[in-house]
Amino acid sequence: MIRRSLARAAIGLALVCAAPAFAQAPALTPSHLQVAREVADLTGITLTFTGIYSEFEKNVQELIATRPEMKKDADAVISALKPEADKRIDEMTKTAAEVFARKMNEADLKEVAGFFKSPVGQRYNALRREAMDDLFSVLQPWTLQTSQYLFDRFSQEMRKRGHSL
Repeated sequence: MIRRSLARAAIGLALVCAAPAFAQAPALTPSHLQVAREVADLTGITLTFTGIYSEFEKNVQELIATRPEMKKDADAVISALKPEADKRIDEMTKTAAEVFARKMNEADLKEVAGFFKSPVGQRYNALRREAMDDLFSVLQPWTLQTSQYLFDRFSQEMRKRGHSL
């Protein structure tokens, strides 16, 4: 759960940092940006941005679960932060649309949108979330195991070279 949040945040940060570089390129047409936004929505990318606030809210609720005296204030602060989160989500969504628009021409984006609107595209999207969850559950232990293996091997090789970690 935390890794997924960190991954979402990293993607968001990368897109935000990339935004100034895109500002120097020629202007995109409103229709090109609109279809790029549609692709971002249809592919579920924008759900990643909206999921950040939901994850934040869930984490805060878990944090204060043992502190019932804080619940009322925490709920008020969470609600007060919602407009700020919505503004940031809108900024990220616009940035994502611009990224797509700069990577693909409008005609190609229309074809991508058409695919995701088609029955097979809708089935793909419906199953993609479940498949990604399954993949994440498989990759998480593999990632930890591989990371530990590589660190152990690194330590062994460093010891051979006279270094103690």
